[in-house]
Amino acid sequence: MVNSKIIRCAGLVILASCYVAVQQVFSKRVLGDTKGMFVTLIGGGRGSMYNTCADDSPTLKKLTSVNLVEKAPTDLKYNFYSLHNPKEYLGGSDAILVEQGPYALRKHSVAYNVDQKPSALTGDANPDPKGNLEYSTANAYLVLDKDIKATTNLQRNDDLSLAFSDSKVTLPETKRALASHLSMSDSVVNYSPDYLSLLGTFNDEVNLILSLECTAEQIANIGVAGKSQCSDSQLGDSSASTCACCMMDSDYKLATSRNTGVPPAYKNCNSFFDDESNTMSTLSLLASQDGGIAVKSEGEKKYDGSGDLTSGDFYTALIQEHTVNDLLFGYPSAFLGKVAFQAQMDQAKKSLSSGLSSVELSKRMLTGQMDSDLSFKLGDVAQYTSDVGSVCFATCLAEGGDCSGHASERHELSDVDKIKLGGIDCMPYTSTYETVAKCAAINTVLSQDPSAVGYEACVCANGSDEWSSQGCCLAGGSNNGESLRGEGCLYEVAGIADPNYAGMDMSIANAIDLGSALQAWIDKEAANASSEFMCPADEVGLDEHDLFGAYESYDGSTSHVTYYHTGNDRIRQADVTDSSSTVVTTPVSGGSGKFFKPKGVTTKVGTSQISDGFPIDIAHPVYVPSAKKSIDFHFEGVRENFVRNKVCGTDTCIVSARLTPAATTFHATNETDGAGLPFDGLQPVGHVSGPSINGRPEYLHQPLFVGGDEVLYTQQDNSYVERADGNGIKIYRSLTKSDPGAFNPDATDSNYQLVDKAVVDSQSKALLSHVDIEVASGLGARQRMRFGTSYSIWECDPSTNDKCKLGMNSQAQYSCYSDTGSAFFNDLAAADRNDLSTLGLNNFTYPCSAANLLTPSVVGGKILPNFWVEESTIHASTTEIDLLAAYARSYTKSGNTFILTVTLVFVSLFLGFSMLLRCLCFEQKASFMETEKPAATTASASKSSMA
Repeated sequence: MVNSKIIRCAGLVILASCYVAVQQVFSKRVLGDTKGMFVTLIGGGRGSMYNTCADDSPTLKKLTSVNLVEKAPTDLKYNFYSLHNPKEYLGGSDAILVEQGPYALRKHSVAYNVDQKPSALTGDANPDPKGNLEYSTANAYLVLDKDIKATTNLQRNDDLSLAFSDSKVTLPETKRALASHLSMSDSVVNYSPDYLSLLGTFNDEVNLILSLECTAEQIANIGVAGKSQCSDSQLGDSSASTCACCMMDSDYKLATSRNTGVPPAYKNCNSFFDDESNTMSTLSLLASQDGGIAVKSEGEKKYDGSGDLTSGDFYTALIQEHTVNDLLFGYPSAFLGKVAFQAQMDQAKKSLSSGLSSVELSKRMLTGQMDSDLSFKLGDVAQYTSDVGSVCFATCLAEGGDCSGHASERHELSDVDKIKLGGIDCMPYTSTYETVAKCAAINTVLSQDPSAVGYEACVCANGSDEWSSQGCCLAGGSNNGESLRGEGCLYEVAGIADPNYAGMDMSIANAIDLGSALQAWIDKEAANASSEFMCPADEVGLDEHDLFGAYESYDGSTSHVTYYHTGNDRIRQADVTDSSSTVVTTPVSGGSGKFFKPKGVTTKVGTSQISDGFPIDIAHPVYVPSAKKSIDFHFEGVRENFVRNKVCGTDTCIVSARLTPAATTFHATNETDGAGLPFDGLQPVGHVSGPSINGRPEYLHQPLFVGGDEVLYTQQDNSYVERADGNGIKIYRSLTKSDPGAFNPDATDSNYQLVDKAVVDSQSKALLSHVDIEVASGLGARQRMRFGTSYSIWECDPSTNDKCKLGMNSQAQYSCYSDTGSAFFNDLAAADRNDLSTLGLNNFTYPCSAANLLTPSVVGGKILPNFWVEESTIHASTTEIDLLAAYARSYTKSGNTFILTVTLVFVSLFLGFSMLLRCLCFEQKASFMETEKPAATTASASKSSMA
């Protein structure tokens, strides 16, 4: 029989073996794999595959890769809003805006000027010299209006510098992504943002036009007692600062009446506003060449009130028509080239410490040398005009009068300077082409009489003699007493996207040369560096690692001015220059969407995932360049029927989480950065946008005002301009992705839908930005950023803006600010009130916006959507997803092994404990399993003794 001690020992051995088995399997397989995943995957900690601390870091290689065959591009889809009834809208009707698009581009980007520096985000006393990854970015764009073959020849050197190889690599063909009914030559009608910038510089149209003839002081002297009229020679002369530019119409008529019909010794300000004067007709012509829309036709009343327009149409530059190509990549403006230059001559003169000839001053202004002294930056207008001539001159010859054609397309050009201008509308170049004939006529006169009075030879601002061939931007010249300074000059209007240098590859047929395009960008565009925190310190815990991937600087700065807080709910012309404004500066923060705070392994052993798909319940900030600040993203929540979001590698998908912007993004808060002004859903960004130091009324928002106030879809309230409701907006969008046909929203079979808040709310998931992340590692897998931009016309309230008082009409011909006008009239002396009443000049009214001369009925402050864009980027490579999937499989295998081991151990434990308990409960002196004899009872024992 088996001894009980042996049984007990066997039981103990089984129990000990079970402990060892569980401990070994759990620590080596489960804990070991989990720890390995933690170190390798969690954020950017030391040992992580994501940081850039090591020279052989895969992330460093990925972020600095120039292998465009493997490097994921960014896909862009632009949707524009075209104003269907511009003339009617400017006349006071509702704006009818029709969404058109999407227009598809593909952006290929590479980092250059790459450097690694110590980070400001680390808490380490001795920061790692590679803690911060600094770089600039070059971009090249493919227009996806056809199947495209592209090449590249970029290489990355060991020191992270760029090189360009003689051999080229061809990328896989990119397929057309533009719908068949859409074209890059499609036209869009909407506000001209840079014209709004110009208005902001001079406050309004009345002051802008007066600035073409008078200095700022002379305009300010209008209506000031004791200021005499400037003589013709004093007008525009900076030294003549004590005289007045002109006299307002009501004052002029009152003085004439009191002087028995004899006009006072002043110019009537209205004389500057005669539609058929040389100045006004020139403005109209330049506006028409820029694509401006007609706002007045023959027979309609002139702006100066002197009668009716006798011939032709009158054009405004406020609303313009441009092709999608021009809007995206930039285009020339004849109006801004001349007007922005001429109206700032007084400002340029005042900035000089010593005098210059008018020609030398003009040269400096037109070559960008005086931009730091000007309110509206001109740039190198002279060189840009010459560049435009290189692609547009041929169209002028072909058209035989004007230059109404288009430049060759980018894929037809190989010269990078020409490529940048590919496909532009050449009509603005007409004014440049006309300088050839004007200068030739001057040359003819001077060749016969070199001292002819009123004639000066033409001088090109770029120092060339192109006036004799293709025309140029003139810094000097006079034709019969008429100055030609600023004639033919073309201002470069920046595109919504970037300059695009992607043109024809000369070595491979029908291919686009991306290598040359990126090299041209590096050579020609400003290198404004950004930097990210990519190497946390060693042994500092996860707090610092949570900042991994955060921007430390963007576009060359660690912070950006984002808003000028004044307490007003709308952007005003003087906000930036007002000393009482509070400057709001926002530090650069948040990440690029590539990395987020990791949660670690959260699933139970034996499952097929390393994450439950639920991210850490915090705000995840993502830096949005167009807002110049970070925006908080949050987990979207559990989907219907518990459907999980996933990202996929080669053949396996893993669980991910989708983050979307907070519901209150761009809502009013206690902050002073302007969010939610004038309506929830808007972020004013105009103070720091455009070429003017005064900015422009520009707003960032989510597409179609998602999450915004309901009033944004109608904007009928005009109480702030003291006018009856109206002049609002109506937004329509197509119900089909195919050709919706002609716009006719009232037709029973119309393919267009009127957009309101209910419609947008029902489609919000398809409109909101989102980022998909792998929760355990914090890896950003992919993102779609969707934001829109809108503009409004500057307001011009005479009660808060003295310059707007010059737009007053005393005969109730305007429809706004009548209460303000009555208050101003009642403040006049009794004698003036009586005499003005006698003359019928007692009903003071004002235009409804800063467009207060050409279109006085349009209400300022109405926010019209201009475009919205979807920017799609894949951050996580297939290799990275496959690696995460491999870890998940390993974790599953380890878990299954652990579960099997635990099961076997449970059976063994049961057996071991059973053996121990058996021994402890039933052990006797006899050997185990031996039969026991029954003990004698008391009765039987007694009988035995008696016997």
